[in-house]
Parts: sequence; C-alpha cells; structure tokens
Amino acid sequence: MSIPAMIVFHFDSALELTQDGIEHELFDIEEMESLLEGCAQQSEYAGHEYMWRALKRMLRQHDGENVVGFTPELRGPDVKH
Repeated sequence: MSIPAMIVFHFDSALELTQDGIEHELFDIEEMESLLEGCAQQSEYAGHEYMWRALKRMLRQHDGENVVGFTPELRGPDVKH
C-alpha cells in the first residue's frame, strides 16, 4: 500500500468514526470537542490545526444545517429549516 493511499484510508476512517459516533451517540460531544481543540492548539503545522478543527466542526453539523451561511430562503425547499 502506498503512503498516499494510507493517508486517504486513515483520514476516511477518522471521518467515518466521527460521523458514526455522532449518529449513534457513542461519545460525549463536549468532551470530544475539547479533545479535538486541544489537538488543534498543539499542532505544529497550520494544516494539522485546520484538520483537527474540521473534525471538531463536524460535531455540530447536522443534516440540513446551515454550514455555509445561506438564509433559509436561498437554501431551497429540500433543506430542513
């Protein structure tokens, strides 16, 4: 297995585990936020900090949540308000 393939595999695993944890309430959201924020603050590189915070943002995003800042009127009828 190549290093790029390993990176993609592990990152995809982190995303899936995070999403499963949210959907099935497998961990305390506030505790996980605190852990991820700690990882972000200890990051040596800006890219690492960004990725930790991206995982942290997933914890508060729900189906249909306004993640891009559009008003309900602009988001369309297929999105829960």
